[in-house]
Amino acid sequence: MADSITMKFASFFSGIGGFDLGFEQAGMEAVFQCEIDSYCQRILQRHWPKVPLHDDINTLKPSQIPQADLWAAGWPCQDISHANTQRKGLNGKRSGLFYKFAELLAASHKPRWVVLENVAGLLSADEGEAFEVVIDELEKIGYLGIWFSCNTLSAGLPHNRERIFIVGSYRSESAYQFYSDGSKLLRDSAPGEKGKKDSGSDFSEEFIGNTPLLVQRRGGFGYTKAKSYSPTIRAQTGRHQGGHTDRPILCGQKLDLDRVRETHGIPRGLDGRRGRLIGNAVAPPIAKFIAGKICAIEEKGIEGVSRKMRIA
Repeated sequence: MADSITMKFASFFSGIGGFDLGFEQAGMEAVFQCEIDSYCQRILQRHWPKVPLHDDINTLKPSQIPQADLWAAGWPCQDISHANTQRKGLNGKRSGLFYKFAELLAASHKPRWVVLENVAGLLSADEGEAFEVVIDELEKIGYLGIWFSCNTLSAGLPHNRERIFIVGSYRSESAYQFYSDGSKLLRDSAPGEKGKKDSGSDFSEEFIGNTPLLVQRRGGFGYTKAKSYSPTIRAQTGRHQGGHTDRPILCGQKLDLDRVRETHGIPRGLDGRRGRLIGNAVAPPIAKFIAGKICAIEEKGIEGVSRKMRIA
């Protein structure tokens, strides 16, 4: 059997490192990050102090990006999100940064894999053409692959957040192997079926179980034994998250209240900024799932080459 390898990845629009954390948990190594938000930068620098961090994709040159096996990007969603009633699609200033990413990808050493993430609104933006444009741009560069819709519910996290993921491989059909045994997460969740206890994940109990959920109540924090999943954490205007309903924070996890109030560079208190950063992040369990399957496909390919060499 061939020796295992450590795949290297570069992340763009890194946020607070959702992709990065999940990929590392699957055994990959971060070699580059790009993020413009100063608060996100503080979090990334705390957890990945030795990884080069560029602050603006608009000023980034291909020569500044280290060699990597995989590029990941959860580019801005504001112009394609259903939450924006006046969305401008891929022509918008923020979501249009996809084109800058594609430009860098086309001028790069061509990593073997690319993984993209965005909101479900990508499928309907620009009268349904935005998603096709993204796929066409990737195909022009040489990336073939698959896409799937995945809800955080499917990863065993008890809140409802639907996202689109695109997985492509460069000038190969490797990405198509993604469907071979992906029944855990490669299926659409049903956000409207809020009463269902089963999230569709084989490992959801590991996260949910009977653990009380930490919630923000008016004037402080508390716990609830609610069994159903929660809505996405929402950022609100002002200096704090108000509201009259219980709002779960990091559901189903083993929590330390002090870490909730002040977590690795995020300002003290659960303010709107922190809610925004968490809400924008790629769920690490989903990132880990994707990275794990890619690593398995890569290692299977290496073993195949090794067998051919032995036969020769």
